[in-house]
Amino acid sequence: MNIKKVHYNLENKLQLESRPQEKCGIFAVYNYHNPRNTANVTYLGLLALQHRGQESAGMAFSTPTGLQCVKGMGMVARVFTREILESIQAASMLGHIRYATTGSSSSANAQPLLARSFDKKGIALAHNGNLTNTRRLRNQQLREGQIFHTTSDTEIILSYLFRYRKEGLASAIKKTMSHISGAYAVVAINEQEMVAFRDPGGYRPLVMGKLGDAVIFSSETAALDTVGADFVREIEPGEIVSVSSGGIKSTYAGENMAGRSLCIFEYVYFARPDSIIDGHNVHSVRKAVGSLLADRIPVKPDIVIPSPDSGVSAAMGLAEALKLPLEWAIHRNSYLGRTFITPNQKDREQAVRLKFNPIGSLVEGKKIAIVDDSLVRGTTARVLTSLLKNAGAAEVHLCIASPPYKNPCYYGIDIPVAEDLAFSDSDYSKLAKEIGADSLTFAEPDDLYQVLGKKQSDYCSSCFSNSR
Repeated sequence: MNIKKVHYNLENKLQLESRPQEKCGIFAVYNYHNPRNTANVTYLGLLALQHRGQESAGMAFSTPTGLQCVKGMGMVARVFTREILESIQAASMLGHIRYATTGSSSSANAQPLLARSFDKKGIALAHNGNLTNTRRLRNQQLREGQIFHTTSDTEIILSYLFRYRKEGLASAIKKTMSHISGAYAVVAINEQEMVAFRDPGGYRPLVMGKLGDAVIFSSETAALDTVGADFVREIEPGEIVSVSSGGIKSTYAGENMAGRSLCIFEYVYFARPDSIIDGHNVHSVRKAVGSLLADRIPVKPDIVIPSPDSGVSAAMGLAEALKLPLEWAIHRNSYLGRTFITPNQKDREQAVRLKFNPIGSLVEGKKIAIVDDSLVRGTTARVLTSLLKNAGAAEVHLCIASPPYKNPCYYGIDIPVAEDLAFSDSDYSKLAKEIGADSLTFAEPDDLYQVLGKKQSDYCSSCFSNSR
């Protein structure tokens, strides 16, 4: 048995189990004029996206002998040492960090995925999302004689691209998109070009930037800022953007019948607060939603506390609206070591207790409003409430800056099955009692749409409303 691998998997499952998890992050660079530094630029971009996936990291790039790929299990800094980065010289590079939803957490599923033909020409692909017709397509391809090396739905996309590759990469992508369904943002490269594309609903974010003459594709604008690149625009739903020596070209995979359906949880939790999505700064959106909770909380608390670090933006909004002090009264241990703990509910709660510690002098005798971005299983909320009351808090009022989770996700976000969700009916007081809080206040779905200035139909919010 590989003890290090077991150690790694348990650690990550412990850290992530009580939170919803998105699948991946993509950072790609085309035609950077200093090939010695392309890997370093990609490395920095991936570090900026590390919050989107911690299971594996990889880079694909062109060499005189064809496309090559370096990847491994673990975080970016663990996979890419200084020696590896200095050994790579390439003008274009495709980077990826992964969190598994379809396909197991294994080195075989680490991305980018790379396929080569007999003439040594290849295609490398990095994917953020989840196909909804994976089983049917995989079975169909198996019947046709296709051999799969991974359990990831990404390989299905790659197999179609490789099948149609002689028509050119952009044309191959257009044909591939006629087969696949679901949520996907993808960047692919061959020896001549780099192509980025999104599903017709635009469930997953993908943006384009410029670094000098180089073109950048990234899952979030924060990564562009990190490397000093300028934001150009978002890749539109259903759009295929090709970059080659002939310039930048755009086409669409047929008419966009689905409408725009960006995952609303990018604003709630997934994206970095300093990213801009669809013209909205994520921190500002979360702060504005937090301020709307002020009219719903049933009591006037003495202080507002953010759940570290996910509730900070919303807590700032609530504190300002209530004209109350915002206190960092819960210390989060960012350096918690690895533990061999079986990831059941009891041990998840123990892990949370190891991670957080309240400052008793700030909370003793106070009515506390503690703010978090979401409530999934309720593990973190339950333990933080207990810790605050044990530290002397008179009352603990839990405020959640998103609506209750009612359903698992259809499109690849790792949300627990329905029976594991904290919210089971509309009785907030019952749930508050189960958590140990004196009250429980959720944001309304309309709060998010009001802040964004959009309609519900502009987003995928099936986890809140069971509509898609």
